[in-house]
Amino acid sequence: MNMKKLKFNKTGLIAKKNMSGYLFVAPFIIGILFFFLPSILDSLWYGFNDVKIDFSQITKTFVGIKNFQEALMEDVSFRVILLKAVKGMLLDTLIILIFSFFIANILNQKFIGRGVARMIFFLPVILTTGMVAAAEAGNGIFNAMTSVVGSATEAVDEFDKLGFAGNFSLEHFLMSSGISSSFTSVILYAVQNTYAIINSSGVQILIFISALQAISPSVFEAAKVEGATKWEEFWKITFPMLTPVIFVNIIYSIVDTFTNPVYGVMEYTRGIAFVKGRFGYASAISWLYFAIILFILGVITLVVTKRIHYLD
Repeated sequence: MNMKKLKFNKTGLIAKKNMSGYLFVAPFIIGILFFFLPSILDSLWYGFNDVKIDFSQITKTFVGIKNFQEALMEDVSFRVILLKAVKGMLLDTLIILIFSFFIANILNQKFIGRGVARMIFFLPVILTTGMVAAAEAGNGIFNAMTSVVGSATEAVDEFDKLGFAGNFSLEHFLMSSGISSSFTSVILYAVQNTYAIINSSGVQILIFISALQAISPSVFEAAKVEGATKWEEFWKITFPMLTPVIFVNIIYSIVDTFTNPVYGVMEYTRGIAFVKGRFGYASAISWLYFAIILFILGVITLVVTKRIHYLD
């Protein structure tokens, strides 16, 4: 009887915890079902139609998969932009992961001003929110500084025409060092986009720091007793224990970057819809882009989850 009662109490406790979780996500589920899902389904239906929007009504003419065929078979510009977006997204994700992992390991060390340093690296996440970004774009000082940076870039270009800048170029240094051109292009891309990488790495840094702090110090103490070096501690303890959050950061980074306007897909879709008035075709290419992102996420999930180490 006591065992049955204990089992019943344990089941009731689990049910209460589950109910708390359901109540916590209930607003999100309600919002998805009643607000987002109808719009998402309408958008998908638009992709199979030729949509004309007038002042008084929306006219839809069913065309089947014609819009999707046009995007994949005929629209060369879309395919070029799509390939560029996928390459840029994967490269940005890789660079962001490496950068955030490196910074997180530094910020996890004990030094004076560690809290201030963490705040500095997370500050770009706050500054790139909607209201702050809009205020920054309308700021006269910000625009003046942008103009100064543009003038400086023009001056560097003029200096380069004289033949001197190449001797001090990072690309020239890397190529002369015997580094492959593909790896050189990745390094140059990371250097040229340092500001954007820092802006996109705040959340990932915090996740890595939380995971690093969750590793028990006793594990490292036992490794030292066994004579393990710092390099062995990293690859045998730190990295395997961080594989779950590495997976989380990969998924988060891809989802966070695939709508980046730099890739051109969003701007191209907006032009098709609101400049050319082809709302059905714009919806079709949006769904194709979304499907490709889902496919990439699925492949990454299948590959990475097999290499994740969970503590029992």
